[in-house]
Amino acid sequence: MSSTSQNTVPASRPMSYSRGEISTFVMPHMQNVLGDLFGGHLMTLVDQAAAVAAIRHAGAPVVTASIHRFDFRDPIPVGALVTCMATVDYVGRSSMEITVEVFAENVRTGERRNTHSAHVVFVAVGKDRRPITVPRLIPETEEEKARFERAKVFRETHPRR
Repeated sequence: MSSTSQNTVPASRPMSYSRGEISTFVMPHMQNVLGDLFGGHLMTLVDQAAAVAAIRHAGAPVVTASIHRFDFRDPIPVGALVTCMATVDYVGRSSMEITVEVFAENVRTGERRNTHSAHVVFVAVGKDRRPITVPRLIPETEEEKARFERAKVFRETHPRR
């Protein structure tokens, strides 16, 4: 394969291609004063999972543009396996709307809970750190089409500067 074809980004990608997932055990050094996962540490994991999804989709470097929403529903105790699953739900010219769902698992029992969710926007950038065009997003399943429409409405009702 020539170097030119390796650097070519496709005109579109299916939603199923553009996913990111990060898992880690919650260790004692990651806890807050109540003994649960510190929110700032969780925000880092969410940002990293979203970055994986955005980089996969864009085929290029990305930067966090905004975190529109971060819902903290349930604490995650030390010792839990925390998994952040990110999906690209909608794209603009250079930006990508990403949803991250956070799950906490008790590995001994297998109990798994959806504890947090976040809506993050990333922008693809070139070597000069200026925005570049990203591939179009193709929703294929009914669930993907619903996510796409929800993200489209969110984008239309929450304009950027």
